[in-house]
Amino acid sequence: MRVILTGGGTGGHIYPAMAIIKELKRLAPDTEFLYIGTEKGLEKNIVAREGIPFESLNITGFKRKLSFENIKTIYRFLRGVSKSKRIIKAFRPDVIIGTGGYVCGPVVFAGAKRGVKTMIHEQNSVPGLTNKFLSRYVDKVAISLEAARPFFPENKVVLTGNPRASEVMNGNGRKGRTALGLSPRRKKNGSYRWRQPGGQAD
Repeated sequence: MRVILTGGGTGGHIYPAMAIIKELKRLAPDTEFLYIGTEKGLEKNIVAREGIPFESLNITGFKRKLSFENIKTIYRFLRGVSKSKRIIKAFRPDVIIGTGGYVCGPVVFAGAKRGVKTMIHEQNSVPGLTNKFLSRYVDKVAISLEAARPFFPENKVVLTGNPRASEVMNGNGRKGRTALGLSPRRKKNGSYRWRQPGGQAD
């Protein structure tokens, strides 16, 4: 299987994508990945550390008010779509997964237009402009929270939770609970004890 992932701007978009990659590697070790992000975003270094091939686009988001920059953004989007189509043609992915951020726009849109299976993942209760736009073109919309459901076409929505949260609580067990301020040990009833900064649990 060949998979393109795209997402950038903040760790909230990037780390869920990396968690998806790790889970797919576990389920299908022969899966080939390509990550498409921005040259200046956090994703470039994070993806490089994982040894995942990386391609970059020059893309920015729309300003909230009328601005000449928005004209430049449209131009960059169209150029991004064109470059994404070339990358997709060369890589021949079975599926394209977007986890949010401006860079997802041209990549997922290009994939949908080329007939590739596409999916976006929304981590927040209120989605951003990019995922709202892409929801019209993708095959599936994965959501972390039920509150996000009304913003997307109902027939496409699947409640999956956040893959990064699952990785922290399950895959990285003790480290994940410690990072959240929870005691690494469970109570007998299965609940977690809150660990005070000094190391003492309530």
